[in-house]
Amino acid sequence: MDELEFALENIDGHAFEDFAMAFLREEGYDVHESGGSGPDGGWDAQIELGGRTGIAHASVQKRWKRKLRSDAEKVADLEEDRGEDYDLLVFVTNQDVGGSQELDMEDEIREEYNWTLKIHHRKEILGELRRNTQGLAEDFFDINLQKDSDHVKEIEELCKDQLDAIQAREGYASDMAEGPAVVLHIIPNGILSKSRTSSRSIPDPSVLFENLTTYGETKGKYTIAYGNNGTVDEQGSYAVLRNDGLYESASASAFIQKREETWIQGHIQSSIGIGLDAHVVLAARSTMEKLSEMGFSGTAFAWLSFLDANGVQLNVPNSRQRAIGYTPATLETDRYTTEYATLQIGSEEVIADLEPVLDEVWREFGEDGTPNIEDGEWALGSYSMNRETILEEGDR
Repeated sequence: MDELEFALENIDGHAFEDFAMAFLREEGYDVHESGGSGPDGGWDAQIELGGRTGIAHASVQKRWKRKLRSDAEKVADLEEDRGEDYDLLVFVTNQDVGGSQELDMEDEIREEYNWTLKIHHRKEILGELRRNTQGLAEDFFDINLQKDSDHVKEIEELCKDQLDAIQAREGYASDMAEGPAVVLHIIPNGILSKSRTSSRSIPDPSVLFENLTTYGETKGKYTIAYGNNGTVDEQGSYAVLRNDGLYESASASAFIQKREETWIQGHIQSSIGIGLDAHVVLAARSTMEKLSEMGFSGTAFAWLSFLDANGVQLNVPNSRQRAIGYTPATLETDRYTTEYATLQIGSEEVIADLEPVLDEVWREFGEDGTPNIEDGEWALGSYSMNRETILEEGDR
């Protein structure tokens, strides 16, 4: 959780009222305050967007669905008392709202009141603040996102340089097999500072797409480990952890050759493997723990990339393959890097934070988001190692 996420999560009700009104104006709504504060800092405003009128409410209540239903009843009473006809109900919340929850509530409000419901929730608000409304972050949370943006760009450039080296099979990737590669980078927020850990205390990094225990070798300022699926001359995968906290793992062995097709497994399937999403989750969990052991704290950025992967297909669950008109999920670009996820160093709860990144990857393959995670929880299958369950449904 970064500074902005913490501020939005802990904002009080009355401050959120003011922020939500300004946020809606930035989103293009005409906003006219029309009601008073409720016990949780809720507020009413008459809004208009593209000729459609309605009422907006804002809330910091954790039980947001109950609050939304209560607000909808109040709006129905207001509509009747005023003899007006509303088209919109807008609900602004600092809580997490899953995609299926949002769709269910939209259907419920449409069936009950014949209004269009628009929910502006935590994930959307954070995205808008970072991309388009950075001034609001400074006005309401005293956070200079422009400065933060420059910092992130420097780290993104570092990630790009690492990817260039992997694609050229230079540096850490000099011994990795040719062909498509999937790469996970995790970089601490403070990597540009002078903070370093002793080379003697760098733990063995977790290797992406490696089910068996691997052992690393410390070389100067980093520890490097290789997967068990390479040869003397060519490695199938590797992971490196540096004393400045940079973690990089790349795998060429993640890809499966089937006749003239190249596949990567997308989900847990006992006969094939645990798939992309599970491997990324487990590697990220391990890295958050090891960065904490090394003395790092705060947040880290995570990116998932595909290199030389044009035409690679994603093996999806049978339920999706049986859909009418289904065509294989195929990557149609040679090189792709996701937006970054923000992970909390020292926390094993990485799934909710990785969900947008993995959704993005599945969409790039032409699918409708990942089926493995739903509303921030692992949703499809479990995985055990040495008789211990290390990933199961409900994990966050």
